[in-house]
Amino acid sequence: MTTSPARLRTARFAAQGIAAPGLRPTEVVERMLAVQGQDLGQVLWAIGVRAPGSTREDVREAFDRGELVRSWPMRGTLHALRPDDLRLLLSLTAERTLRTIARRATELGIDDALLGRARDTTVAALVGGRALVRDDLFAAYRAAGIDPAGGRGYHLVLQLAQEGLVAWGPTARVGQGLVLLDEWAPATGELPDRDEALRRVLLGYLRGRGPATEADAASWTRLPLGDLRRARAAAGDAVEDLGDGLLALADRPAADGPAAARPAPARIPVGHLLPGFDEYLLGYADRSAQLDPAHADRVVPGVNGMFLPMAVVRGRVVGTWKRTERRAGHLVTITPFGALDASSVRALEAAAARYAAFLGAPVATTVV
Repeated sequence: MTTSPARLRTARFAAQGIAAPGLRPTEVVERMLAVQGQDLGQVLWAIGVRAPGSTREDVREAFDRGELVRSWPMRGTLHALRPDDLRLLLSLTAERTLRTIARRATELGIDDALLGRARDTTVAALVGGRALVRDDLFAAYRAAGIDPAGGRGYHLVLQLAQEGLVAWGPTARVGQGLVLLDEWAPATGELPDRDEALRRVLLGYLRGRGPATEADAASWTRLPLGDLRRARAAAGDAVEDLGDGLLALADRPAADGPAAARPAPARIPVGHLLPGFDEYLLGYADRSAQLDPAHADRVVPGVNGMFLPMAVVRGRVVGTWKRTERRAGHLVTITPFGALDASSVRALEAAAARYAAFLGAPVATTVV
């Protein structure tokens, strides 16, 4: 069975939970397994747009309570996720990530001895529930004779994060504080064996993004396609094969019955302003259903891997947008790929109003 692009967009939008009421910020992230979040401000909105009625402060408080953290669970890319889900993903991905960054570590002069000193310094600086922003931790590195310049400090933190030693936790005036993961948010259970870990990751991926293919999941996790096929086998009847995509069913023992957790299209607004790096696009290897390939370079300009915030109407990316702070609030400037009809403009203006409520500040909107 081949799913039309329109039906695929509808199903994926429902799975993503964009603007679908009922979940708190932490529940949103749990459902998505992980939400890409290189930029803290963008990921706060990525979570908020999936938890209508929540505010930016609500999402920040989830980090401040230790319910959510940010780290590099896969692809060497920052994501927001629950602490236990971070541990689950790292059990599958950390070794591969460390191999991919080994050459750069050597170029930066990072060897086992230097990493050990950084580890000891980091623990001493953070033990006792302390949280330090990056510059303060790097000051501790300098005091210990470790030069963090030239990307060395960042790379050391990345390596320690792959060990599960540290993660970005409570929010600060700028950014987040780094914490000792096990002290800040102790594990609530033992890690499962590899097959069970793969099963949970595939189901979490599909629950927040399906229908999607094994190739999509492999691209998202950077795990070998063979691992995703192994995960598919371990998932058994918890995954439905639609022919051109997989869908997660209810994550429950078969004895509880076959009731499906198939995402049903909710009554959601027509227009949306999604943040940069949003999972609605980044969650898939093939994004053509959501974004016309002819406009891909408008959303991902250049080769630096930046994904601009997206204006979406009826599931299609129709342009980009940006926020500019002003003395009396914010200005949202929408740049469409082509002419928009009046109903689409009204839908995006309504989306800007929801964004204003999230920020707790007035937002003016212009379409250029």
